[in-house]
Amino acid sequence: MAPVKPSFSKALFSGVIMEDLVFPYPKMEKEEAENVKMMIDTFNKFAEDNIDAVKFDEEAKIPEDVINGLKELGFFGLNTPDKYDGFGLGSTGFTKMLSAVSEHDGSTSLMLGAHQSIGIKALNLFGSEEQKKKYLPRLVTGELVGAFCLTEPGAGSDAAGIKTKAVRDEKSGYYVLNGTKLWITNGGIADFFTVFAKEDLEIKGEIQEKITAFIVTTDMPGVSKGKEEKKMGIRGSSTTEVYFEDVKVPFENIVGERGKGFKVAMEVLNSGRLGLAGGTIGAFKEIFKTTLDHINQRKQFKKTLAEFEVIKQKVAQITIDIYAAESMIYLTTGLVDRGDVDYSIESAMCKIRATDIAWEGINECLQMAGGIGFMKEYPYERNVRDARINKIFEGTNEILRMFIALSGLQERGEYLKKIGKALRDPIKGFGLLTDFAADWVKDRIITGRIRDVHPSLMNAKKDFENWAKNLRFTVERLLMEHSKEIIYREMISYRIADAAIDLFGMIATISRVDTRIRDIGADKCDKEIKICNAFCEQAWRRVRRNLLMVDKNNDDYLREIADFISEEKQYPFNTEQFF
Repeated sequence: MAPVKPSFSKALFSGVIMEDLVFPYPKMEKEEAENVKMMIDTFNKFAEDNIDAVKFDEEAKIPEDVINGLKELGFFGLNTPDKYDGFGLGSTGFTKMLSAVSEHDGSTSLMLGAHQSIGIKALNLFGSEEQKKKYLPRLVTGELVGAFCLTEPGAGSDAAGIKTKAVRDEKSGYYVLNGTKLWITNGGIADFFTVFAKEDLEIKGEIQEKITAFIVTTDMPGVSKGKEEKKMGIRGSSTTEVYFEDVKVPFENIVGERGKGFKVAMEVLNSGRLGLAGGTIGAFKEIFKTTLDHINQRKQFKKTLAEFEVIKQKVAQITIDIYAAESMIYLTTGLVDRGDVDYSIESAMCKIRATDIAWEGINECLQMAGGIGFMKEYPYERNVRDARINKIFEGTNEILRMFIALSGLQERGEYLKKIGKALRDPIKGFGLLTDFAADWVKDRIITGRIRDVHPSLMNAKKDFENWAKNLRFTVERLLMEHSKEIIYREMISYRIADAAIDLFGMIATISRVDTRIRDIGADKCDKEIKICNAFCEQAWRRVRRNLLMVDKNNDDYLREIADFISEEKQYPFNTEQFF
């Protein structure tokens, strides 16, 4: 049995700070960093002549010659190992590339990301050597374009509820696949689909439906595509339904193990969320740059907009938010590139934080632009439309918050369950109980510590330590009070998740700035120190509020109001009595 990989954030729910996972802040190897810089420069030159975001949006299509140009540059094989003719970028390098592409056009970034982050990721992670040799070289060149087929008309966030069925025929060596997949990114241009379907498996003498992942290509009879969806944003990307009608899929096209498709899908999405987070921030930074040009030129009341304090507040907050989100993203990609760490919670945190701050921040950019922000000839309204989907893609932010909270609670719950068993048999469990007692006493006398950081970051460090401890105490109390029923207390879980996200943001930002200080000196990091301290001051206050509201809240009122309005099916109050 493979050893369980450590997880920084799961451990944090138990009051354990695994500082070796977050200090020092990770860096790319020099050679890869140089390669990524060169590739970004190459893309920027290509984009100047070929990427027209306005045209792609208006025509709802990325021209074929642009797609072919990207294929010729090798950008369809960024994170595929060089063994199969790809560039072999790690998670950090790949995320930086998607961020750079997003600065020019969200639809183009989405096309490339969907192909590589999710479309062919299962093949890269779980495929057999024969499968990889057969398909990856053609996927790297773009001869084949990949797509990920999980969502269905009746199954979105509830991936286990898919209805697509694969029936195994032992005599012929084929599965017969039937079903419909919905909102498939790259659906209209893809030739290679990673498809998730249920099959009947005998487990302990019983027939059970389990999800299996399959490679399906468009040259298989019975594969067809629907029309292009008309979307609010990212309109240049292709989004269609994909239909499978009596498609014969050979046994050798199973990706991973039979019945383990859910695990395959979750691993792919864990990885894909980081590319989405990086791409979201890339687009955000570009529209922020446009906004800064505007507020420094536009004058009102004989002052530039940038001189007004209320505008200064918006600019500072956007800067703080981007810096902290990037700190989280590239700390997590560093964990991925290590290869020995569970990063599932952190990737969800990055996706939530990046897409939330981008949605709020791009709206603020439009607000600072004033009337021109509402006009189609300027990029603001398109950026707002493009950004909206990011809070829904690859797991809605609501579902991911539940995932974060319940994963962390489960981690602590498993340990407490062991304690409970030990209490029922105290002789056998003596060692475990002794460890628990020592741990319990120690954490109530001495605050958990992380490594020494630069004196300019000490207050931020202490705030992190204090509220990390409080997260653990709150989690233990919740588990003791609600036990398994906590799964139904979603408002509480939401607050726990937000507290954990802010704590990870704090440690990521502290690590980034502390490592930077050690590299170049504090005198050259004055602005970054201020950003870090400002973010951590805001973050610990949000953590405090969320943890306090676990106990003191008006959730009962909210549930009662929501139930009443849902039954009414409208807003039932009027003002006629006042007139």
